[in-house]
Amino acid sequence: MKNTPKRKQRNKPGVVLFTAVAVMLMLSILLTATVSFVSVNRTKTNDNYKSKQAYLTASSTLESFINQIQTDTAPTNDPTAKAQQKQVMDNLKKLASANSGKGTTTTVSYNGGDGKSDNIGTTKITVAQEGTSVANIVVTCETTYLGKTEKVAAHISTHPVPKPAEYTNTIELVGNGGAGYDNLNVIGDMAGINNTTGKIYRFTNNTSIYGSYLMYGSLEVSTQPLIMLKPSLVDEKQGSTVTISENLDVSNEFHINSTMARADGYNYVNIGQKLSTSNHMDVGSSGFDVDLFCCEANIGGNDYTQYGNFYVYKGAGAYNGDATFGANGQTINGSLYVEGDLNVTKSLKVTGSVYVTGTITGKDKIVCQASNIHEGAVLSKAGRDAKPQIPVSADAYVYYPEDFFMSNDTNVTTISDQYQDFYNGKNTKTFNTFASDPSYWNNVDYTLTELIDLTGTGAKTPVTSRYKLRITSSCTWAKDLSFKDYGNGSRILVDVSDSSGDIVIRLQNGLNLGAEWSPVIVVRNRSTIIDTTTGDRKYNCYFVSDSGSAITLNGIDSVTGKSQHSGSSACNYSFKGLKVFDYDTYVRMFDSSVLNNTKGNPGLPQSGFVLNPTSVDVAGSYRPKNSSIIFLFGENTTLNATDQSFFQGSFYSPQAIVNIATSGLGGLVVTDSAGGKMTVQCCAVGVVIANSFGNANTAFYVYTKPSTTSVMQNAKGGKDDYAYGYELDRYDHY
Repeated sequence: MKNTPKRKQRNKPGVVLFTAVAVMLMLSILLTATVSFVSVNRTKTNDNYKSKQAYLTASSTLESFINQIQTDTAPTNDPTAKAQQKQVMDNLKKLASANSGKGTTTTVSYNGGDGKSDNIGTTKITVAQEGTSVANIVVTCETTYLGKTEKVAAHISTHPVPKPAEYTNTIELVGNGGAGYDNLNVIGDMAGINNTTGKIYRFTNNTSIYGSYLMYGSLEVSTQPLIMLKPSLVDEKQGSTVTISENLDVSNEFHINSTMARADGYNYVNIGQKLSTSNHMDVGSSGFDVDLFCCEANIGGNDYTQYGNFYVYKGAGAYNGDATFGANGQTINGSLYVEGDLNVTKSLKVTGSVYVTGTITGKDKIVCQASNIHEGAVLSKAGRDAKPQIPVSADAYVYYPEDFFMSNDTNVTTISDQYQDFYNGKNTKTFNTFASDPSYWNNVDYTLTELIDLTGTGAKTPVTSRYKLRITSSCTWAKDLSFKDYGNGSRILVDVSDSSGDIVIRLQNGLNLGAEWSPVIVVRNRSTIIDTTTGDRKYNCYFVSDSGSAITLNGIDSVTGKSQHSGSSACNYSFKGLKVFDYDTYVRMFDSSVLNNTKGNPGLPQSGFVLNPTSVDVAGSYRPKNSSIIFLFGENTTLNATDQSFFQGSFYSPQAIVNIATSGLGGLVVTDSAGGKMTVQCCAVGVVIANSFGNANTAFYVYTKPSTTSVMQNAKGGKDDYAYGYELDRYDHY
């Protein structure tokens, strides 16, 4: 057997060319081929010539076929192309695995170019499994020309890569219980993704969300909350939506507005069951329509004002699409669609049309051009009028922090060795080791000077920052570090690099820090940049719960599709005044008077600093890269953070309780994609995924994506979404 170069000679006089035009879709794909000929010199009938013709035909056929496979299975992000690509992959695998892995063979016969010479040759194409897996396939072309046979083969393989998980919500609740939000403020999207029925969520005390809201259950509203539908922070071309799977009950003022003009796919409120109002509610504003969908409506109390269409369609069970309008002052600046019966008890102004499939009671109270009121109407439910679908489930998580702690599968985790070293005696280092061990004394009272582009223009200036302590490898944050030696607001630098690899910091169970210490953790990541667009780096910094080594992974549940585990130890943490910053944000947010101190409360951001959480650059603002600071808390862990605590990083704690009841960092200016600015108290920049979540005060949570190189990107298991593709390993000529 000898290797043959990939490039073949072709289109020479006297050469028989066989082009496998669709030996590609084989089944679509099932090997149809066209044959074209150039003139054949019939005087050359020696064996050498026959062998050459057989080889050129076989190799040209094979190369065309392999090129087509590579083209049609190349990775793509387009949903339609991805579906076609997957179909090609599936068909190819079926052919290869047929006959117990011996594959599928198709034979093509052809005649001479003059139409007189019959059966001068055949080519057999075989697609077979190589070894025990269809991840490896061998395609063989065997051509016989005037009695001489040549055989060539191509060995191809695919290595499916799970697509990184997408995180679009600033706050995401995974638990099956309801919750109450007091002064909760979110810049970005929020979701309660557990689809257990009967849950009740409550908004109180001026809660506000600047983005989309999705929840499974019912929402009760009081004390004037606001949902402002903004351009998506993930894709600025898209807007936002409100989706509530069950009921919306408004007992006090509720405002749902938008900063974007309506378009199909966003600027709507979708209620799976009933809307009830007993006080003021307004939806949309002039020039910024927001449509509302529900399955039953009872509008009462004081004032209902909407810019946009109001749709009441039949739903499951007892929801017959009926609507009652009895508020003191009710206006729909749009059209009203009712699939059931409409009952109007007080004046209702509709600037568009009224379409009712059933009967109308109180028609005289409808302030609308008479010709625009249609009783017994058939509703199209198409285009803008189509009711948005509520997803059956939004919980796509497969793996949990325990999997990241204990799994040996590198497709799941890259930090299990570091985590397990805390329990097998290989890593006994603590923060205090770096503070007291002479071999680390160069990390005490550490000064760092680095050239940094502070303006985004490419011009770099030296920036100096100072720290009481520098951490350069995985260790435990234990109770043995005495902050009495450091004072309030001690700065601690965690320095991630290619030499350190991922830094995993285990938080010792029971760690409790009083407000008199209020340490400031700054995480600097200078490991290799993997993606210049996102700024994602090769390694990350993880703060992990002390969940123990008795964790047992019990495999993937066949019903839920989720990983199962047991033996995770419960942990409790209490932090007062703890602040965690990304270094690149920290050195821009504060001026030299703060950066040159090794302790003390850093205070307010410097004048002129503007944080940009959007997906586009905004002049005069700083847009952080994806966050490489990750908090992984195992099952039954509870975090309580109070007293101006602030976290810049992402929490993946789907079976833990995260209570961030803090006023956070004051005076933070945040911009939107249009340059509109808000000055807020901020307690977190990142995403928070938790079983349940508690908050207090008026602090904001601001969205930033987690790094795509962190283990969080494996949490959803790449379900149904692989980067497919077959690659050529080698050609052989037998």
